[in-house]
Amino acid sequence: MKKLKNVWLFLSFILMVAGMASCSTDDDPTGVEVSKGDIIGTWKVTANSWSDSEEESGINDHVGQPLSLQSNGTAVFQGFRYSWVLDEKNGILTLSGSAEMEVKITILSLVGDEVKVVYSYKDKFHGYVAEGDYTFKRV
Repeated sequence: MKKLKNVWLFLSFILMVAGMASCSTDDDPTGVEVSKGDIIGTWKVTANSWSDSEEESGINDHVGQPLSLQSNGTAVFQGFRYSWVLDEKNGILTLSGSAEMEVKITILSLVGDEVKVVYSYKDKFHGYVAEGDYTFKRV
Protein backbone atom coordinates (compact mmCIF):
# COMPACT_ATOMS: atom_id res chain seq x y z
CA MET A 1 0.00 0.00 0.00
CA LYS A 2 2.87 2.35 0.84
CA LYS A 3 4.46 1.67 -2.56
CA LEU A 4 1.20 2.50 -4.33
CA LYS A 5 0.98 5.79 -2.44
CA ASN A 6 4.56 6.66 -3.46
CA VAL A 7 3.79 5.81 -7.09
CA TRP A 8 0.74 8.11 -7.03
CA LEU A 9 2.78 10.92 -5.46
CA PHE A 10 5.50 10.48 -8.07
CA LEU A 11 2.97 10.47 -10.95
CA SER A 12 1.25 13.55 -9.52
CA PHE A 13 4.60 15.34 -9.31
CA ILE A 14 5.46 14.44 -12.93
CA LEU A 15 2.06 15.64 -14.16
CA MET A 16 2.42 18.90 -12.24
CA VAL A 17 5.90 19.55 -13.67
CA ALA A 18 4.74 18.70 -17.20
CA GLY A 19 1.72 20.97 -16.81
CA MET A 20 3.84 23.89 -15.63
CA ALA A 21 6.33 23.41 -18.44
CA SER A 22 3.58 23.48 -21.05
CA CYS A 23 2.14 26.81 -19.88
CA SER A 24 2.97 29.64 -22.22
CA THR A 25 4.16 33.02 -21.04
CA ASP A 26 3.82 36.45 -22.55
CA ASP A 27 7.43 37.36 -21.92
CA ASP A 28 8.91 40.14 -23.98
CA PRO A 29 11.21 39.00 -26.77
CA THR A 30 14.88 38.87 -25.92
CA GLY A 31 17.20 41.19 -27.80
CA VAL A 32 20.76 40.69 -28.94
CA GLU A 33 23.72 42.48 -27.43
CA VAL A 34 24.57 45.64 -29.42
CA SER A 35 26.61 48.77 -28.82
CA LYS A 36 25.70 52.38 -29.54
CA GLY A 37 28.29 52.37 -32.31
CA ASP A 38 26.43 49.50 -33.97
CA ILE A 39 23.18 51.46 -34.32
CA ILE A 40 24.18 55.12 -34.71
CA GLY A 41 23.48 56.30 -38.24
CA THR A 42 20.67 56.43 -40.75
CA TRP A 43 18.51 53.40 -41.43
CA LYS A 44 15.75 52.91 -43.98
CA VAL A 45 12.68 50.71 -43.46
CA THR A 46 12.68 47.71 -45.82
CA ALA A 47 9.71 45.87 -44.25
CA ASN A 48 7.23 46.41 -41.45
CA SER A 49 3.96 45.24 -39.97
CA TRP A 50 1.93 46.62 -37.09
CA SER A 51 -1.41 46.68 -35.32
CA ASP A 52 -2.85 49.11 -32.80
CA SER A 53 -5.44 49.53 -30.08
CA GLU A 54 -7.85 51.11 -32.58
CA GLU A 55 -7.96 47.80 -34.50
CA GLU A 56 -6.01 49.15 -37.45
CA SER A 57 -2.99 47.46 -38.98
CA GLY A 58 -0.54 47.81 -41.80
CA ILE A 59 2.06 45.86 -43.73
CA ASN A 60 5.01 47.51 -45.49
CA ASP A 61 3.36 50.94 -45.30
CA HIS A 62 6.51 52.54 -43.84
CA VAL A 63 8.95 51.11 -46.40
CA GLY A 64 11.52 53.69 -47.47
CA GLN A 65 11.11 55.92 -44.41
CA PRO A 66 14.39 56.86 -42.70
CA LEU A 67 15.27 56.47 -39.04
CA SER A 68 18.17 58.61 -37.88
CA LEU A 69 19.90 57.71 -34.61
CA GLN A 70 22.40 60.39 -33.66
CA SER A 71 25.32 60.08 -31.24
CA ASN A 72 23.94 62.92 -29.09
CA GLY A 73 21.00 60.73 -28.02
CA THR A 74 18.40 62.15 -30.40
CA ALA A 75 16.48 60.35 -33.10
CA VAL A 76 14.16 61.32 -35.93
CA PHE A 77 11.52 59.01 -37.42
CA GLN A 78 8.42 59.86 -39.46
CA GLY A 79 9.00 63.55 -38.83
CA PHE A 80 9.03 63.19 -35.04
CA ARG A 81 12.01 63.92 -32.81
CA TYR A 82 12.82 61.60 -29.92
CA SER A 83 15.51 61.10 -27.33
CA TRP A 84 16.92 57.59 -27.06
CA VAL A 85 18.77 55.31 -24.66
CA LEU A 86 20.13 51.84 -25.33
CA ASP A 87 20.34 48.89 -22.98
CA GLU A 88 23.34 47.37 -24.80
CA LYS A 89 23.32 44.02 -23.00
CA ASN A 90 19.64 43.27 -23.74
CA GLY A 91 19.40 45.01 -27.12
CA ILE A 92 16.57 47.30 -26.02
CA LEU A 93 16.36 50.77 -27.51
CA THR A 94 13.92 53.14 -25.81
CA LEU A 95 12.68 56.23 -27.63
CA SER A 96 10.78 58.89 -25.74
CA GLY A 97 9.09 62.04 -26.95
CA SER A 98 6.62 63.73 -24.66
CA ALA A 99 6.37 62.65 -21.03
CA GLU A 100 3.44 60.39 -21.92
CA MET A 101 4.92 58.60 -24.96
CA GLU A 102 7.41 55.75 -25.13
CA VAL A 103 8.60 53.36 -27.82
CA LYS A 104 10.37 50.19 -26.68
CA ILE A 105 12.35 48.54 -29.48
CA THR A 106 13.88 45.10 -29.04
CA ILE A 107 16.70 44.40 -31.49
CA LEU A 108 16.27 40.77 -32.54
CA SER A 109 19.19 40.63 -34.96
CA LEU A 110 21.88 42.86 -36.40
CA VAL A 111 23.68 41.23 -39.30
CA GLY A 112 25.84 43.41 -41.52
CA ASP A 113 23.76 46.43 -42.51
CA GLU A 114 20.38 44.90 -41.65
CA VAL A 115 18.58 45.06 -38.32
CA LYS A 116 15.32 43.31 -37.37
CA VAL A 117 13.30 44.59 -34.44
CA VAL A 118 9.97 44.29 -32.67
CA TYR A 119 8.47 47.28 -30.93
CA SER A 120 5.70 48.50 -28.68
CA TYR A 121 4.47 52.09 -28.70
CA LYS A 122 2.48 53.54 -25.81
CA ASP A 123 0.90 56.97 -25.58
CA LYS A 124 -0.44 57.03 -22.03
CA PHE A 125 -2.16 60.40 -22.46
CA HIS A 126 -4.32 59.23 -25.37
CA GLY A 127 -4.50 55.57 -24.31
CA TYR A 128 -3.07 54.51 -27.68
CA VAL A 129 -0.96 51.35 -28.04
CA ALA A 130 0.67 49.90 -31.15
CA GLU A 131 3.07 47.03 -31.72
CA GLY A 132 4.75 45.32 -34.60
CA ASP A 133 8.04 44.65 -36.32
CA TYR A 134 10.47 46.44 -38.61
CA THR A 135 13.41 45.52 -40.78
CA PHE A 136 15.89 48.33 -41.46
CA LYS A 137 18.88 48.60 -43.77
CA ARG A 138 21.73 51.04 -43.09
CA VAL A 139 22.07 53.79 -45.72
